[in-house]
Amino acid sequence: MKKIICFCLSAVLLAGIFCGCSDKKNTKSSSDGSSSETETTTSNEPIDNEGKQFLGKWESYKALVMGEEYETEYAGYPLSAVAKLEVKDDKTATMIVALNPHGKENTFDFAWSITNIDGDDVLHLASPTDFYDCTIKQGQMLMRYGDYDDGTIIYLMKTNKFTVIERPTEEGLDKADYSGFMGRWEAVEVNMDGEIHDETLGEYPINAAFKLEVFEDNNAAMSIIGETSSYEWEPDKKDQLYMWRDYEGFTMKLNGDKLCLDDEKGMKITLEKVDKFTEYDFSAAPEEIPDEDIILNPEEEPTTTE
Repeated sequence: MKKIICFCLSAVLLAGIFCGCSDKKNTKSSSDGSSSETETTTSNEPIDNEGKQFLGKWESYKALVMGEEYETEYAGYPLSAVAKLEVKDDKTATMIVALNPHGKENTFDFAWSITNIDGDDVLHLASPTDFYDCTIKQGQMLMRYGDYDDGTIIYLMKTNKFTVIERPTEEGLDKADYSGFMGRWEAVEVNMDGEIHDETLGEYPINAAFKLEVFEDNNAAMSIIGETSSYEWEPDKKDQLYMWRDYEGFTMKLNGDKLCLDDEKGMKITLEKVDKFTEYDFSAAPEEIPDEDIILNPEEEPTTTE
């Protein structure tokens, strides 16, 4: 989830949306002009509160990121795609985020608890990897990161029904035959913004750099420099699938006996079908193995001025 929002902000990788603070200090001036600092007490102990004001569906409508306010779109996506949060009375919550090129939804599960901080009830959302703090001000929910403060706030309003983002689809997709996509595939060529790699990608053989297995149950697994990630796929056109996870996605199209992936941002990967993946010992590879996000979303080279 943190990656998702960071990617949109930089157009390369997301860095995050929310922030959380547990200790605050108030400074006020006395009548003689001197300044006195009073430390407020903060209680982070759970309180006996069912969090009724937080229950229900909430949808993002505004975002404050790095001091800039977004009210219609965020990084090219409708604001409603940033966060659709449902808080349930069984102390669980789900958040739907759709910040990938085709707007495919990703659902994240959380447990929640309530504490009182400086007199305000705070809803804490927690998963193994993400933490958020939510407060309600003037009928709207303010959501911040719960583990660090980057100044970003997502504003959500209560709703009875989440906004559905419609995408046009071809008729007859349910009758199309996609069996040719299934199986194991290894890269034979990677085109990164016009730069062709057909033997190696950095220090690695091209067929070891990208390995893909597509399953009939609408799932897929792709290994990028030895790191495997899970994806979902669904028909996009009669001759094309779309595969996605979190903030990234690829169109998938057959071209003869080759499978072509396109992230629609400058990277195209051509793969060939194999019965068995080629073995490659990444433990014997150079110590500095690039992170898969660096490959999928390379940072722009810094510009220098003379």
